[in-house]
Amino acid sequence: MATRWMRGLLERIGREPDQNNLQKAFFDRYTGRTLLVHDGLPQGWLGKLVHEPGGGGHFRIDVSGPAFRPGTPIRRLYPVQWLVREHILPLGLPRPVLVKVEDRDHLRARHLRRHGGVCDPAEVGMILEDMTERPHALLYPEEGGFSVDWVLDPEDNLVDTPYGLI
Repeated sequence: MATRWMRGLLERIGREPDQNNLQKAFFDRYTGRTLLVHDGLPQGWLGKLVHEPGGGGHFRIDVSGPAFRPGTPIRRLYPVQWLVREHILPLGLPRPVLVKVEDRDHLRARHLRRHGGVCDPAEVGMILEDMTERPHALLYPEEGGFSVDWVLDPEDNLVDTPYGLI
């Protein structure tokens, strides 16, 4: 009984993790991957996305869970939860947001809202490709966090194709 009580006490008074360690752990796990940050998707949307080329390869992060509420202590968060809660959600981009982790030196973020709603799953590949040149935000790692450079206005979600902007 005392052991369980002691563990609970230690968990409550435990130190917050070092932000640099969270950042390093995030990059160790997710470099070269993409995150799909959402708070619910339209019925059948995800099923259609999975059938698109590369559509099943995104890590889906549902931010409606308790880990993304401000009251949750950082020491209870996984590195990806820390990144999303502390750095992606504060950008204020409409959700869903696609986050491309190309390398350890930056992240690219772009929302998937087009034409008054969530884009068609068939457009995600084009948007992902267009993010290389035209993300909404670039996040550069710095001591314990990220600095943000805005590239596109959040209202602009045209996609550059060989046929022009659509």
